[in-house]
Amino acid sequence: MSYPYPFRNVLRPALYLLFMLVLAGCAGTRELKRTFIAPENLASLDGRPGFLKAHLHNGQVVVFEAWSTDTAPGAVTGQGVRLDVNRDTLAQGLLTIPVESVALFESNVTATSGPTVAMALITGASVALTVFCLSNTKACFGSCPTFYVPGPDSLLLQAEGFSASIAPALEARDVDALYRAKPAGTAFDVVMKNEALETHVVRYVNVLAVPHAPGRRVVAAGDSFREVAWLQPPQTCRAPEGDCRAAVLDLDAGERFSPADSTDLAAKEVIDLAFEPGAEGPYGLALGVRQTLLSTFILYQALAYMGDEAGAWLARLERGELKGRGLADILGGIEVLVPDGEGAWQLAGVVDEHGPLATDIHLVSLPDLPPGTRRVRLRLTKGNWRLDYIALAGLGASVKPLRLPPAAVLRDGVPDAAALTLLRDTTAVLSTLPGDAYTLQYELPEAYETYELFLESQGYYLEWIRSEWLREKDGTRLAKLLLNPSDVLRDLAPAFKKIEADMEGAFWRSRYVEH
Repeated sequence: MSYPYPFRNVLRPALYLLFMLVLAGCAGTRELKRTFIAPENLASLDGRPGFLKAHLHNGQVVVFEAWSTDTAPGAVTGQGVRLDVNRDTLAQGLLTIPVESVALFESNVTATSGPTVAMALITGASVALTVFCLSNTKACFGSCPTFYVPGPDSLLLQAEGFSASIAPALEARDVDALYRAKPAGTAFDVVMKNEALETHVVRYVNVLAVPHAPGRRVVAAGDSFREVAWLQPPQTCRAPEGDCRAAVLDLDAGERFSPADSTDLAAKEVIDLAFEPGAEGPYGLALGVRQTLLSTFILYQALAYMGDEAGAWLARLERGELKGRGLADILGGIEVLVPDGEGAWQLAGVVDEHGPLATDIHLVSLPDLPPGTRRVRLRLTKGNWRLDYIALAGLGASVKPLRLPPAAVLRDGVPDAAALTLLRDTTAVLSTLPGDAYTLQYELPEAYETYELFLESQGYYLEWIRSEWLREKDGTRLAKLLLNPSDVLRDLAPAFKKIEADMEGAFWRSRYVEH
């Protein structure tokens, strides 16, 4: 069912929580299945293919049947209908709208170009031909931009950029550790891919080269970088299932994770760590983690409940009409706790970077730990995190990075001067569509072995709405998800548990493939 416009306004404050979950999208094929939405009734379908819907900053909507971005600079011109906030017709015929007046474009074709592509939400993308997604369209591969770097033997997936930025209003900077990168010289390549049914809008991608003393490493703690003198694995690691130490000793993809709770997707669990006495502090806890697909499932389910109104909700986010948090707070991050000296635990910090693709290394600074065996506790949502590496870190000095923009950009092995210009101009953006791949080439300092490498990216991406999701549109369930998320996380537990065991395998086997 669809709610009338006034009631949808009541839901606005809660919706922001959905977009703060920000996780991956589905991959599949370029086949798009969607019909034109008649402007006099946006909920009806009249069978005509190809539309461009412009959601304006003032709440109005312009629906074009045919359009061009070539007639007037910085504008879209075409045959269409302009509707007010109540969706009554204001004008029809040949219309021209400046792009700067648009909060979000929505279409059912990929033939957007020029100023529209960076704000183009595709509604009706189909994954019907992707065999691994047939059984469950919410278990399909997706991502923000993926970044591959040279490893010991081959390219390694080492980063996913700005994972929490699924709309222009949420554009953000992201820093990811290239912890396993093995450059062979000063020439260093990073391959950036769009492997999902998404529009990626990339403002910049820089390599941060952070100097360190011989035998030491550098770990990011928020926006700062700390040299690490030593890393000590846990003496014991006790999880609800028992000993978890072997899974977290090395950054080797041998992850510790748990199944989600069968009755409440927000249920918590505790992991207790102990470290041997040793060198004096200051200390930090280094965590190599990524998310499972739990939050991905919840986000996709929310988008499915929105159906063909997802574009309108994203436009409201762009207009600043959505405030507050809810689901993101309920699921939470990984809380790092230490003894308070009085028999209880105190919070030292939280790791809460979204993304199910690439394991990233995070540092949480710890207060002075009591003499003797050092104890640390992790508290996290069951089934929401994969832990690959845990170590107590002896912290050294803060260090400043050397920021390196790309020196060249290749596409299909050929220099792409236009892409290079866009990535070196922070007032511009490079927009990519499914299947696009670029090789970003950097020049490292001469003594490259004495630098820890990080990837700094900024941008946003737009999740394409799957045609299979449109059939699940349900205003009643959407309202419950927005207004009472704790209950919905209990309601959704049985559905998630049915697909949880097979979700990871289907996810990785369904990456976008060019046909």
